[in-house]
Amino acid sequence: MKIHHQGRLISLEQKDYLCMILERFNMHNARAAPTPLPQGYVPTPNESPENPKHKSHYQQVIGSLLYLILGTHPDIAFAVTKMLQFAANPSEEHLSKALYICHYLVGTANYLLTYGRSRDGIIAYADADWGSVHTRQSNTGFIVLMSGTAVSWQSKAQKTIVLSSIEAEYMALSDTCCQLVWIQNLFGELHINL
Repeated sequence: MKIHHQGRLISLEQKDYLCMILERFNMHNARAAPTPLPQGYVPTPNESPENPKHKSHYQQVIGSLLYLILGTHPDIAFAVTKMLQFAANPSEEHLSKALYICHYLVGTANYLLTYGRSRDGIIAYADADWGSVHTRQSNTGFIVLMSGTAVSWQSKAQKTIVLSSIEAEYMALSDTCCQLVWIQNLFGELHINL
């Protein structure tokens, strides 16, 4: 990760690491995709016997992308964590969608997280994707912005199975509020309006 400082602005980027990933998986000259996953894509479990070579390749791609999520790419968090659920026995389709995420990254390689642009305070967004067809678990996603730039983000399966979309939304809000309380304790007296 590189940190750039210019006046009152601080920017974070992982372009060198991203280029290394794209080169490693022979995606450096790939065509850019507009989204991390195709619209409406719903992955299904692989019922075929495990292929160790294929599994290893898939896990390398997903593992490399996970490091980007932790540092500077909240935009791929949902897609990568969704595909991570199939790392135990991935299919050819799963691998192609993991590489599709790389296609998206080709077009976003120059994206930065830049802090210090505005004085908006803390703003948080939360959402839930109700009940996966296969696991019945909903997904929680949130992003917390400070001065207009992401400081915390998460996309994960919820711990319990809920009976309605509103329950899934409440669980997402609960996780987001817990993160906001942690951020408030970290930075001291911040005023958070929900």
